[in-house]
Amino acid sequence: MFVKGIIAYRYDWFRAFAAARQGINGHTGQVVDLGFDIITQPTERLSFVFGPRTSWGSGEYMSTYFGVTNSEAGASSVLTEYDADAGFKSVGVIARANYAVTDKTTFHVQAGWDRLIGDAGDSPIVKAGDDNQFMVGAGLSYKFEFNLFK
Repeated sequence: MFVKGIIAYRYDWFRAFAAARQGINGHTGQVVDLGFDIITQPTERLSFVFGPRTSWGSGEYMSTYFGVTNSEAGASSVLTEYDADAGFKSVGVIARANYAVTDKTTFHVQAGWDRLIGDAGDSPIVKAGDDNQFMVGAGLSYKFEFNLFK
């Protein structure tokens, strides 16, 4: 579980953002995601978003998700002890299509790729798997409005 805050700037076809997350359950570390998007809107209801991303993790976050303690290494035949420090953990790219079904309902399809780097990419957990991470998803959003001044 985490608490998240986002700051973004959009001008016409370009958007830049920074999102910070504070862990409150499982770890109490921090993650900062940075990126920018190119936005195209071929029709009034259809838009495409594409852009690079990078992510940084604090020492506690990196230790929780990419570190291996001595006891964990001893219980595994594959993993070795590893201390993951704070730093950039991934770089990648994302593409998303949004279709406004109605004025309040939008359908989203998204795909992305991240490459784990730095201490995250060097982790024996990642080495036992793959430092290339792929994602695909779909969703539906509904916009609620509550206006005290209407």
